[in-house]
Amino acid sequence: MRVICITQARMGSSRLPGKVLAPINGRPMLEYHIGRVKQSTLVDIHIIATTTESTDQPIVDYCEANQQPYFCGDEHDVLDRFYHAALTAEATNEDIIIRLTGDCPLICPSLIDEAVKQHRQGDISQYTHISLAYFPRGFDVEVFSMASLSNAYKEATTQPQREHVTLYLYSKPDAHIVPIETGQLAWGQFRLCVDEQDDLHLVEQLIEHLGNDWLEASPDKICTLLLNNPQLAKINAHVAQRTAH
Repeated sequence: MRVICITQARMGSSRLPGKVLAPINGRPMLEYHIGRVKQSTLVDIHIIATTTESTDQPIVDYCEANQQPYFCGDEHDVLDRFYHAALTAEATNEDIIIRLTGDCPLICPSLIDEAVKQHRQGDISQYTHISLAYFPRGFDVEVFSMASLSNAYKEATTQPQREHVTLYLYSKPDAHIVPIETGQLAWGQFRLCVDEQDDLHLVEQLIEHLGNDWLEASPDKICTLLLNNPQLAKINAHVAQRTAH
């Protein structure tokens, strides 16, 4: 049973075009994301799932220059793209799939591992996720089996289900959902994904405060920093989240 992590990433964004490669202290945002994922002790392979559109060629160029596995698929049918990215890793039904998004530069490896460990305790149909009531948006991790992904790929028919990879999985009447709630309710107020310029500004400030510790900073360290420096959290407190996933 392997653990295959897939990060969706594309340059297109109505609010902040090119955000996944936006520079933060001289490094592209995606580099922070990939670096943090590499700290996971359970991920066997990490694939960047981008699109075949010419606008996403810079992501391909970055991956090739940095020996980062990637897959190019459909821009709008993200479920199709995600499924075929998993197939490039020769995923079997028993393999564990992790879904991440490239606009989360401070994704937490400890939470990735915690979600995988929790998922292994359940059955093959389980959908495990980091609860955003107890953790900031931007720490989002979703875990499910390749069998579940294959079923969604075959059965999901609506446009929202094809656009949002896991919508079919967690909205089924018989969905077996297991949330990770080991954070704190006070952490749920924070927003560490990047959709707008102020989101990017906050992440820049956080990484500057973390200094050399940015790569291995724990959820507790990052959230404590925000709690102790409320002026930081105010930077993007006004930004609204458009979709649940």
